Amino acid sequence: MATPIARATAKKQPGGLDTAFLKDWADRNLAAWDALDAEAVADTCTDDIVWTDPSVPWPIRGRKELVKFINALATSYQDLKITRVSDPIPSPTEQFAIARYTMTGTLSRLWPYTNMAATGQAMSVRCIDEWTFRDGLLASNVTIYDCLHTARQLGIVPPPDTLQSKIMSKVQHLRARRLREKASCPACGYQKNHTH
Repeated sequence: MATPIARATAKKQPGGLDTAFLKDWADRNLAAWDALDAEAVADTCTDDIVWTDPSVPWPIRGRKELVKFINALATSYQDLKITRVSDPIPSPTEQFAIARYTMTGTLSRLWPYTNMAATGQAMSVRCIDEWTFRDGLLASNVTIYDCLHTARQLGIVPPPDTLQSKIMSKVQHLRARRLREKASCPACGYQKNHTH
């Protein structure tokens, strides 16, 4: 069980986020990630946190689900490391900040959210987080990174110009044809949302 983290007070500039508060919060949050301590990360968030990450097909809602997500990361990527690229950038007008960091790790066990098997391959990914705060805690996190590049590094998507990539392309063409047929107008065969 994690030691509870004292809630910091987010001092407001005129409509914006206080730089000292943001640095303190970000340092505590990063220390929790360094320890892969899911409870400690959750302690820096609101009870109703909404966490959006490309590796999960739906938004993670609430501290309990966030703890499950972080524990899954710690299990699937046992060498997971978050390295800050620069200090977080606070908004001058909102309780909002941007964080830039690099995420590294090896997919050594099944990723349960998409049922991806362990590949033993490593990733090094540049990420951006969009943080929205409420009452000194993180209320919303949106993580952004290059999913295709990451999937190729991890061996989930094959490299270009390989037999596997050609097979994947053929499957995509078959699926695209079905999608076009499903979306076509019965009168003319063109997409449904148009006017004659």
